[in-house]
Amino acid sequence: MNVRCAVALRGAALALCFALICGVTASAWAEGMADAQSEFAAFKSDEADFERYKTGIADEYAAYKAIIDEEFASYRSKILKVWGVPEVSTKKTYVGYSSDFKVKKVVDYEKGVIKVSVVVPASEKKPEKVLEGHLKDLMHQSAKGAYKADQFTAGVEKKLKKQVAPSQLEQADVGSKPIVADMVTGKLRPSDKEIDASMAGLMGTATTAVKKAPKQAGANVVTLEVKIPSTGRAVKARAYLPDVKRQAAKRGVDPALVLAVMETESAFNPMARSYVPAYGLMQIVPKSAGRDASKVVLGKDVVLSPSYLYNGRNNIAMGVAYLYILNDRYLASVKNPESRLYCVIAAYNTGAGNVARAFIGTTNIEKAAKKINSMPPEKVYKVLVRKLPHKETRDYLQRVSMRIPTYRA
Repeated sequence: MNVRCAVALRGAALALCFALICGVTASAWAEGMADAQSEFAAFKSDEADFERYKTGIADEYAAYKAIIDEEFASYRSKILKVWGVPEVSTKKTYVGYSSDFKVKKVVDYEKGVIKVSVVVPASEKKPEKVLEGHLKDLMHQSAKGAYKADQFTAGVEKKLKKQVAPSQLEQADVGSKPIVADMVTGKLRPSDKEIDASMAGLMGTATTAVKKAPKQAGANVVTLEVKIPSTGRAVKARAYLPDVKRQAAKRGVDPALVLAVMETESAFNPMARSYVPAYGLMQIVPKSAGRDASKVVLGKDVVLSPSYLYNGRNNIAMGVAYLYILNDRYLASVKNPESRLYCVIAAYNTGAGNVARAFIGTTNIEKAAKKINSMPPEKVYKVLVRKLPHKETRDYLQRVSMRIPTYRA
């Protein structure tokens, strides 16, 4: 029985006893009993509303996954008709297509490479000029522009808006931060003039390649590849630093941890996406971490749309909130701060239950904490690196841990 319900009924019973012992009138006791019954009825009404809300949210997330599957199948089919291979955005690579899918723009944030590929008639005499124009367009593209041009994500958002109740769906303006120009120019908000001036430097690193188009007779695919300056990722980190500091201070989280997680998750790709699905800089999964974090950030369990999570500020707020939840709630019983840090990093990638599994073979966090608390931090780290269920998480823990000191410095 719910605590509130039990308290109300126990209160009624105590009121009756008090009446019998102290000679309180039957009418006074009856009035107290009526109050208790009223409270119980109100509770049952609230409980029913809450259960309906939870069921509604679960249904909305089931619809979300169905929409993603449907839209991705359509998107993949359109790519295949032109390119033969369905290259799509990942956590660390942005892939954008023109409306007819004959222009493909790829930014690899981890390797620091930009590729622009275009399907052109085999008779085209100067395809390099065509490529340079598309590269320039990419350099001027903002996160909002990239989002609007993404037929897959835009299709998901459109259907979500139709199928999910407005009260249960969070949307947002994606924002106007550049997706790559800041990395190339070294300026957080480069002007059009600064962007255009940087083109000469980019083209100085350019290589081109020509091959037959896989799906169009009498056509070639021409590809231009240029290199992003080695300082590009540091510029991206600086662009998001104010939001990181603000959110980290609000939740009591180390900003260096946030930046290390962000780099490891997405290499600062603002349009990061994985098919889970997870979105944005800190790779928020709407159905799991996003639900926990939205209760902290927004005060309610809601469906977080792609547009909401592609907004850098929102994504950072959700990622920091989830780190806070892991540290201060799920893993709070781990006493040593350094040991808890290692557990939080691993849990961000794989969930707290799998962290427990590394120590005791089950997902009981409280029992695992007792064993963790008997070990020095160095041993906790070694156990996690050796026994976490997934290699991806073992590698993830090592990468994030190694990057934290750099950001602290």
